[in-house]
Amino acid sequence: MARINITREHTLPLTILKDKINAMAAELNEQYQLQSEWEGNCLFFRRKGASGSIEVDQHQFELNLTLGTLFKVAKGDIEKKVIAIVDSQLQ
Repeated sequence: MARINITREHTLPLTILKDKINAMAAELNEQYQLQSEWEGNCLFFRRKGASGSIEVDQHQFELNLTLGTLFKVAKGDIEKKVIAIVDSQLQ
């Protein structure tokens, strides 16, 4: 298994941040067919061969993604794409 962990500081109100995370989730769903669901301030997502979460609070955004064997070889490309999506939405 391969893991991707991305942590970012932010200054956004949680409602706006959650809207941006929903936009990220929609983009990731389109690219990787990830299904997602909110539980409090944590968005859990999964698909066959990958699962993870995005947890937020007043100051921090943390994404954790676990890739199974199917995606392990593409970890570098997936990580670059996810970082680009995260960074574009958190600006």
